[in-house]
Amino acid sequence: MAERERDPYILEIPFTDSSFGLQGTWGLGNQLFVHSWNPYMMEGAQNINMKQFGTHIHEVLWEVDMHGPVTRKLVNETHNIFVTLQNLAKETSGSSLKPLLVKASKQYRSVLKACQLYLRSMLDCEESEERVYMFEEQIKIFDITELIWSLCEILWIDVAPGGIMMSQLLEWLRWHFSEGNSLYTDIQREEQPEHHKDYWDCIYRLVLQGQVDKVRILLSKHPSFRMDAFQSMDEVLRKMPQFSQLYRGNSLSEFEMKWRHWRSDIERRLGSQEFAISDNLTIIARILCGEESVFSELKDLCETWYHMLVSKMLYQKPTIQSIDLHFSIQTCMNEYRSDGRLGEYDSILSSAFEFDIHQVIKDCSAALSGWWFVAHLTDLLHHCGQLESHRLQFGSNLREFLLLDYATSLMSHRSLWQVGIDYLDSCPEFGRQYLELFVEKIPIESERKAHKVLSVCEKRNMSEQVKSICKMMGMQCIKNKRLGAALSWFLRSKDVAFATLIAEKFLMEYNENGQFSNLDVIDNLGPNMLISSRLTFLGKYREYHKLYEEEELHAAGSLLLSLLTSRLAPREFWVTLLRDAITLLEVKEIIYGSKETYELMHCLEELTKDRQYLTPDQDPDDLADLKQTTDLLNLALTRNLARSIVMEGNIKFS
Repeated sequence: MAERERDPYILEIPFTDSSFGLQGTWGLGNQLFVHSWNPYMMEGAQNINMKQFGTHIHEVLWEVDMHGPVTRKLVNETHNIFVTLQNLAKETSGSSLKPLLVKASKQYRSVLKACQLYLRSMLDCEESEERVYMFEEQIKIFDITELIWSLCEILWIDVAPGGIMMSQLLEWLRWHFSEGNSLYTDIQREEQPEHHKDYWDCIYRLVLQGQVDKVRILLSKHPSFRMDAFQSMDEVLRKMPQFSQLYRGNSLSEFEMKWRHWRSDIERRLGSQEFAISDNLTIIARILCGEESVFSELKDLCETWYHMLVSKMLYQKPTIQSIDLHFSIQTCMNEYRSDGRLGEYDSILSSAFEFDIHQVIKDCSAALSGWWFVAHLTDLLHHCGQLESHRLQFGSNLREFLLLDYATSLMSHRSLWQVGIDYLDSCPEFGRQYLELFVEKIPIESERKAHKVLSVCEKRNMSEQVKSICKMMGMQCIKNKRLGAALSWFLRSKDVAFATLIAEKFLMEYNENGQFSNLDVIDNLGPNMLISSRLTFLGKYREYHKLYEEEELHAAGSLLLSLLTSRLAPREFWVTLLRDAITLLEVKEIIYGSKETYELMHCLEELTKDRQYLTPDQDPDDLADLKQTTDLLNLALTRNLARSIVMEGNIKFS
């Protein structure tokens, strides 16, 4: 394949100095952050005003053609078509897949056409010359994109039986060269159509596109229609074999025989001077005979070499197969080459007619902006089995390479990154690796976006990325003193260390204030409390408070004792638990029996021996308060022990 290269694009970055160099950091997708800085060049430098060079960070973006308002519409609507096609392709194979691929291709083209119409409507309302130029350029790109796509659809996707595609090519011409139909509509409105300045040009255009029914209508409006020459031409046009006959049971050989007889009849009439009274009718007859020179004379009406190619083949070789079209390409191209009418898009169409599919894809990648066209077309061709499954030098096939590039171009947009992820999912070899790298660089400005990114990661079992995002959001919540939200993030990622840290902060807060905050989070911990012993204690201790508030004193007392005896409670929190026990020991009803009382006494004795938990900061007021607490607790335990022994003795003797 011939190589195509683009000239390098030079971007001048303001507020930078070449003497200090540039340093860059990759952003998300096709995004780079650059600023003036080079640590090696800075070494030994003195008297440098860093504010002059170091305060500007520049965002550099490239391949952002799909980020505009109209192209975003194209991206979003074709994304749904792409995802649906991938799902259908997994469930369908063989001949049953072809109609689905044809349908998808037509849907892609319909979205392209809708974007064109939308741009034209915006163009009609626009006054700014700069925006008018921008819209006109976009319309041209959409138009040539749809032109190439529809040709590729004919050649490789919706392949006609036997490769006889003339009927499809004529429809392709009528769709993209509408001047003849527009003139036809205008002329029909005239009271005297034959006096319209483009009357005969319109007829020639319609003949070149095989629209003989419209030609007959226009000829019938001519004042000389009753003359023999006009009647003869009308008869010839009426008898012209139609390609629809090929699909109604007629064999190819029968159609070719009818065509030869029909053309022989025209040549006979032309040779016998039946149309001599009118030069215009003679030109029509020469076109119908497929005379080589007449196409050169009418090349301005054909407009392009590929229009001339189809028109010539229509009347010279109507049953030509697609693989034989390339033999006539150069002759037609030469007609326009001398006038300088050939451009870069002509080489793409030429490669398509020559069935060089890889050259088409390569040239489109260089000539058309963005990766949208080549990515979606290559995907369709891949499912059609038209692409060789050879691996590229960098380890991926052509389809995956183009899908990766297209997805990458979407990732730097604030909303299209979600679309790009579905394209990465369709890349079995490198899609996962790309996604893992991109997710780490997605800027998360809000909790709503964080939930979106987490949903993506959790759906794809990306546990490391889930932990990273939750940790980042949790740390932001801690910084903003939103401990409840922070705990929710750490629980979602099952982060034991930070969940324990938040639980300790809650407990410290309780020690200081005597009450819990964020009760909605703590009350709904559920099974999540089991990921950390500290969190388990927090949940159980809150459960004790709820039982106490509901006056379920026996259950509350049992839970409080179990927190102490199981050593689940942190030692520094034992004093708080034993204070709570005083209220249960002083109630009229006996909550703790002698055995449970002895266990509480043992806990108090153990805590008393461990002085570091009794006198943590050596504050005199705290020490006095602590001594008062231990004295009250000793008194309460002694009283309760006596009460419980008496009660248990009475029960035993009774």
